[in-house]
Parts: sequence; C-alpha cells; structure tokens
Amino acid sequence: MDGVKGIIITPLLLAIVVTYLLCPVVDYLEKQKLSRAAGIAIIYLFFAALLLLFCLDGIPSLIKELEQLASALPEYTEKFMLYVTRLENHFQRYNLPRGIRDSINESTRESIRQFQSALTINLEKLSQFLMVLFRQAFALLLVPLFAFYFLRDNALLKRRFLQFIPPPSRPLMESALHEIDQTLGAYLRGLFIISLSVGAMIYAGLLILGVQFALFFGIINALTNVIPYFGPLIGALPVLLVALLQSPGLFWKVLLLIVVVQQVESQLITPQVLGRSLHFHPLTVIIALLLGGLYLGFFGLIVIVPLAAILRIIFRHFYPLILRAVKKNNGEG
Repeated sequence: MDGVKGIIITPLLLAIVVTYLLCPVVDYLEKQKLSRAAGIAIIYLFFAALLLLFCLDGIPSLIKELEQLASALPEYTEKFMLYVTRLENHFQRYNLPRGIRDSINESTRESIRQFQSALTINLEKLSQFLMVLFRQAFALLLVPLFAFYFLRDNALLKRRFLQFIPPPSRPLMESALHEIDQTLGAYLRGLFIISLSVGAMIYAGLLILGVQFALFFGIINALTNVIPYFGPLIGALPVLLVALLQSPGLFWKVLLLIVVVQQVESQLITPQVLGRSLHFHPLTVIIALLLGGLYLGFFGLIVIVPLAAILRIIFRHFYPLILRAVKKNNGEG
C-alpha cells in the first residue's frame, strides 16, 4: 500500500494541485489562439528554465547549509544543555517545595533527552535522506505527466465523469463540480502565493540579520505555512531555537521578524489574495486540523481543510435530493 501511495497517489494529488495552479495561465494562452497543448509546453519550458537555475545555484547552497547544520548540531546540543542547566540552577535559588523541585529537575532532564534525540541527525543520515529523495524522483516525474493530461483534457475528463452520474443528478453534480473548481482553484493559488511570500520574507529577513541556514529556514517556513494556524508556529520554532543558540540578542530580533512577517501576511497579503475562499469558521478549521493530524498525520494537516470544503459543497448541493428521498421513503413506509 505504501508503494502504491508513493508511486501513484502522491504524484496524482500533486498533479491536481499543479493543475489548479496553472489552469488560469493555460486558459489565457488558449484565448490567445494557442492550443492547450502548446500553452502547456510553453509553461513547462518556462518552469524547466527556473528549475535549471535553481539546480545550478539554489540546490548546492541548500545542500551546503544542510551539511553545515549537521556539523553544528553537537555544538548546538551543548549550548542547549547549558541553557537548560542555567534555568535549573535559577529555579533552585528559590525555596520551592521538594516535589516541585523534583518535577522541574525531571522535566529538565527529559527536555535534554528529547533535544538530544531530536538532534541526532548527522551527515550519514543526511546522505540517506538524499538517497531516498533521489529514489522518489521517478514518482515525481509522473507529476508533470499527469498534470499535462489534466490541463489538456480538463473539459473532456469532466464530461466523462458526469456520464457515470445518473441523469437526474447530473445537473446537481455539474453545479457542485463547478463550485469545487472555483473554490479549490482560488484557495490553492492563493495559498501558493502566500506561502511563497512568507518564505521569501523570512529568507530575506534572516539573511539581513545574519542567521545561519537562512535559505533552509525560508523553505521550511514556506512549506509549513500551507498548514492553517499551526503551520507558522511549526516553521518558527526551529528558527527561533537556532537564533537563541547563535546569540540571545538575535533571538529577539528573529522573534520580531516572525511577528512582523505574520502580521503582513495575515493583515495585508491574505485578505487580498485569499480572502475567505473556503468560508470556514476558525474553530471548524482547528477541529478539522486536529482530526486530520490524528488520522492522517502530517499529510492530513495539509489536505483536510480543502477536503472538508469539497465534502461541504457536495453535501450542500445534494442535501435537498437526499431529504426528498428520505421523506419519500418515510411516506411510503
């Protein structure tokens, strides 16, 4: 099952995301009298050029940062243990009850153990990770292939799908598919722009402040930002930890940077780019994220909100039909 997920399902889902991101551009090029296939080819050539530039410059820089991070981990571990020991000594100055002191000491030792466990990455494990990434390269090559056919045959695929729906329900399903297209398209494109903006701002800010591994942390923050509410916190924690271990004064500067970036994102970028495209109450999103993370892990945190939006749209369109069927059955009973 894991093999099928890696080779088929994951590339398929990524291809759907790529399709939603690129579809407006393909539609625009089609209006300029280009065939959809030609428009897709032009877009692919453009992104291939960008990818080549990134491979020539970005990837070597990223690998260098990862190697430096792996080499610096023992030093960071030692510094972290020193901070925790100082904190422990600070609490011991107070005349606290023995039970509370023992609890603090045990929590301190547990924190050290967890930190040491979390920082067991070394160059060998980094190499293993890169090897796994290269082994998945074949599956990733399927993404542009799937996306090409989704983009080229978008209308045809919808018509074929609707043929499997009973004729009385086709208008409802067609309306639901149209709304799903509009909602998911706006959400995914907006999320892409927002995440890219956050990653770029974090990278530029860390570079200016002189924080180590700025490119790596910029990418991490861009990726985690796709998770509503919890994502920015997940991305901020490792940056703040490295800044603290690098210099206590730098910690506060990085914290201020993250707060400013999140304010710019939430107050300026998101309302303009994304708005309330999914129209979910924040509490609903948090509950959905908790359930998605519980049952589907990290993958669930990413897909649960758009999946919930799809289910809600389908339910809203088909609820009257279901209600009529239930009333009819009750009447016959």
